[in-house]
Amino acid sequence: MKLSENIDNNKDELHSIESIDFSTNTSENVNIAVTPLKPGGANFKTHSLVKKSSSKYAYQPSVGGAAFSILFLSIGLIITIACLLNIIGVFSTVKPVSWFMLLIGTIFAAAGVLLTYWSYMPRVFDKQLGLYYKAYKVDFNRDKNTSKKQIPLKSIIAIQIIGERITSDDGSYGSFELNLVLNDYSRKNVVDHGNLKSIINDAHILSDFLNIPIWHAKTHNAQ
Repeated sequence: MKLSENIDNNKDELHSIESIDFSTNTSENVNIAVTPLKPGGANFKTHSLVKKSSSKYAYQPSVGGAAFSILFLSIGLIITIACLLNIIGVFSTVKPVSWFMLLIGTIFAAAGVLLTYWSYMPRVFDKQLGLYYKAYKVDFNRDKNTSKKQIPLKSIIAIQIIGERITSDDGSYGSFELNLVLNDYSRKNVVDHGNLKSIINDAHILSDFLNIPIWHAKTHNAQ
């Protein structure tokens, strides 16, 4: 039975993940970390897994993920441009305020550029190349056995799912990691966001595609 068939629309998805009958749980006899690889995470779906061909799957930004990064970039650019126009005399606003706002706008714009860059960075499972890579361009001159951005598909032994509860003054929400477990028992994060059903579906697709099991680690709490 597919994992997604065991999930309802329960608001507390972190409770749901604990009750799912995963294909296997991480073996206690294997030295694999079961804590979140990237603590924190978005409370919405940031990426979608897309089938590019019979031999390739890739993640691309979801509508929400793309909108979030572009929003930061747009706000930053609008503030920056308005402040620059003010500084050169187009507007009559007091200049010290414009310099301060210019700094704010620059920070927002820089954050938007970085968010957009990381959001759109390809995360690809390619059987023709025999690689999983997280990069805009595959470096064929680099040793794929030692590269941090390029991982041989044959070295991936399992898909790991970890749930985490993020708590702040504004409340709490669930964030879920989809990690790759490698044959040296190290891990590589692929995505980390708040949509459990999407994470589960992606794990099934990749599990079938790579012919590897899904391992589940217990939910952790983060302040």
